[in-house]
Amino acid sequence: MAIKLLIITSLLFILSCAGRIEVNTKPQTYRPPGLIIASEKAVENGKKHLRKGNCGKAIQEFNKALAKNPNNFEALYWLGVAEGMCGYYSDAYNRLTIALRYAPDGTWEARVNASIGLILIFMEKDEEAKIYFDRAKRIDPRNELVIKYSEIETRGKGKKGRGKIKKEEGFGLILKWLD
Repeated sequence: MAIKLLIITSLLFILSCAGRIEVNTKPQTYRPPGLIIASEKAVENGKKHLRKGNCGKAIQEFNKALAKNPNNFEALYWLGVAEGMCGYYSDAYNRLTIALRYAPDGTWEARVNASIGLILIFMEKDEEAKIYFDRAKRIDPRNELVIKYSEIETRGKGKKGRGKIKKEEGFGLILKWLD
């Protein structure tokens, strides 16, 4: 009888404590401050290389930044831009579609959509590009890249060749966002 009473008392105690126990179900994403700072420094170095037009070195720096802090949106976005500048359009498209999911605000969401649109133009996928430019335009109608390239379907239809869109021109507008 004493054993049953002890078991029942123990169970009641455990159950009464269970309501007070907090279980953290969120994954811990703690990054030591040194890694975050190193990631930001690598992003700044990557941006310097982009300004100089050295997309290969920029890609290396942005990859370093992501290795140190995989949650660094800027590193992810600018890596996609650098890949596009180097002509790795498929990689750039994939990277930028991931960045789109993590855009911190509407301005960046519009920028990423417009950047994807530009990459799709270079991939000769004008219809898909128009979708991304339209999304960017709805978010930020004053976005320079959107203004320049969003009218894809009306620019070239019925004319002999719409003219080659200059890579430097499109990426030049994107590089204005470095500051």
